[in-house]
Amino acid sequence: MARATPFCVVLAALIDTGCGGGGGGGSPSTSTQAPPDLSGVWAGSWQGADPRLGAVNGTWDVVITQSSTAAAGPAVLLGDIDCMDGSMLTNPNSGHQAVTGNLTRPSPCGVVTWTLSALNTAAGSAGGTWQNGSTGGAGSLTGTRIARLGGPRMLHVHPPAGLPGTVVTIRADGVAGLTDLKFNAATATFAADGVRVVTRVPAAASTGALQANVAGEKDPVRSPRLFSTEVSAPPAAAGNGVTLGGVPGAVAMSPDGRKIYVADRSANGFVTILRSFGLQSTFTSTVFTGRPVRSVVASPDGRRVYAAMKNRVAVLDAASMTFLQSIDVALDDEGRDNPQGLAISPDGTTLLVSSGTAGGAVYAIASSGLSSTPLLTLASGVAPLGVAFSADGAEAFVAAADTLGTGRDALIAFDPTTGSTLRSTPVGLRPTGIAVSPDGAQVFVSNQAANSVSRYDTATRTVVSTTPVGFAPTGVAHSPDGTKVYIANRDSNTVSVLSAADGLLDSTAPNVGTAPLAVAINSQGKSAYVAGSGSGRVTALSSARMLSVSLAGGGIGRVSSLPRGIDCGTLCLAEFAVGTQVQLTAAADGTSIFQGFTGTGCASGLVTIGADTSCSATFVAPSGGGGGGCFIATAAYGSDMAPEVELLRAFRDRRLLTNAPGRAFVEFYYRHSPALAEAIRPHDMARAAVRGALWPLILVIQYPGGAALVLLLAAGALVVRKQKLL
Repeated sequence: MARATPFCVVLAALIDTGCGGGGGGGSPSTSTQAPPDLSGVWAGSWQGADPRLGAVNGTWDVVITQSSTAAAGPAVLLGDIDCMDGSMLTNPNSGHQAVTGNLTRPSPCGVVTWTLSALNTAAGSAGGTWQNGSTGGAGSLTGTRIARLGGPRMLHVHPPAGLPGTVVTIRADGVAGLTDLKFNAATATFAADGVRVVTRVPAAASTGALQANVAGEKDPVRSPRLFSTEVSAPPAAAGNGVTLGGVPGAVAMSPDGRKIYVADRSANGFVTILRSFGLQSTFTSTVFTGRPVRSVVASPDGRRVYAAMKNRVAVLDAASMTFLQSIDVALDDEGRDNPQGLAISPDGTTLLVSSGTAGGAVYAIASSGLSSTPLLTLASGVAPLGVAFSADGAEAFVAAADTLGTGRDALIAFDPTTGSTLRSTPVGLRPTGIAVSPDGAQVFVSNQAANSVSRYDTATRTVVSTTPVGFAPTGVAHSPDGTKVYIANRDSNTVSVLSAADGLLDSTAPNVGTAPLAVAINSQGKSAYVAGSGSGRVTALSSARMLSVSLAGGGIGRVSSLPRGIDCGTLCLAEFAVGTQVQLTAAADGTSIFQGFTGTGCASGLVTIGADTSCSATFVAPSGGGGGGCFIATAAYGSDMAPEVELLRAFRDRRLLTNAPGRAFVEFYYRHSPALAEAIRPHDMARAAVRGALWPLILVIQYPGGAALVLLLAAGALVVRKQKLL
């Protein structure tokens, strides 16, 4: 054992070249360095705790312009947040080791302070912490650079999840020269026009970022969020619910599945946000006096909610339900149900709203200018009710209900830009709700007065089946995996579930509240939410519970799950069936180390799902350790500001952290060196031995050519001497 000790010290010394920089006082040269180059488009996730809401999480993106002293740019926060929009600015003297700054948001929302304690500008990744002084909330954040400043950029992807064959629209800037597109690593075919890309999920796709190569660009452009292929269909069984009171008449989901927007049809209507985690009510819009809210839809970018009511479409902030603007439109349902009388195009640029009036019209509203235009006017006595876009946005559909009973009930397909009618196909009496399949091949229409659902084939342009369901079928939703269709039966107090493949009745869900009018499904397809207008209750169709993962500690890392669903990163919230054992796996990048999981039932990383659960994974940047993270060298030399320690720190940054073996070496060191450092710190002889062991390495770093030759000659002399002694 005595002969092995010097070798272990030398090995530890070699690993010590990975010592972390900055913490515990840091290098004195840090403040004189130019700030790190953060320029570009960044996106990531944030997580933490809030005194009012408990566990909170979401996503963010920011466009950063770099100056000689600071970095700044507009930022957007999504998720469990009060104000989405803000302005990011780094503090003037932030250095490479710990970049700090503020996110200033409009009053009354508080300023968020943040620190990037782990930053890898070469890889374009960062990790850190945040704090909201006004609410007391605090937590962590991680991010990735996804595009260069001023270059091509993906803005949002709709839908955010789906199986192979799903039609996907990407809203983008500067992608007219797109040369290839990949879902994770699977190549997709596409059509691009500079501001949008329309594609299908390729057969080999798996959960991950979308990447696009554009002519003239050196690096690929990435999507701000991961695209998930882990989708399914909700069970036909009522789960949790929440009583809101009033008259819930329509329901919509946020793109990330974190929020449910519920429209109230009371005489004085309003819109309420429910968090899907725990079905907790958060924000409610202002009351629209004398205006029942009859339909609601969320924008694909997650920033706006649109609510239709008599003679008005209201624009609401999707985070706080703050009223932003109203558009005057001649809307009057004349007592008819119309929970799906509002639709938004896949690229988010156009709203369609049906008037609901006999002889009325479908209006187009440009989301940029928010002005309405009569697009399609129906015949006298025919009322436009549910509206929907085709999966690729090239066509639109309206449920045309004959109020005179003369057999003119139809599904009308029309051009959403010109309003010209493309075809009119007869369906059942009083068609009301519409749902389009994820692959765009089918359209399902609820026939409220015929107690049936029509299945329309978009290839043959015919109704291929009609299925009896419950009484007064109204709202319709299609599961994101393409297998099931859900219909809220107002007068049966049930939800019918059809097989999408043949349109036949698969099952029926009871106990969904009284007079259910609408149903919406989250992007993962694990849960559906039913608005019970008679019971004032929103009921979930689900046998699943939420698992929320947060990343703590300020380092850089990711957490994935098996079964799949969590990839945090950006997919930090997922649903799993009750009883499922979910194995969480943490992976730190080369600048950080993983310290463990915390949370009830989370310590081992194996979580048994029984209720909504929050787990936290702690990643710490090496600079978080004592002495700037240079545990052994700092103990040996007595200070992390010693020239030898600074030399080793620089060697880590320039040599070890630039390659995979070096990063693995650094991570191994930070797991095992603190105990050794504490052991040698109080012993002068041990510290001197370590300094002696470090001397050859420091010599090689300072004089790489000559020192290496000297060491080789010395090693040869030792070998010769050993042979003579033998």
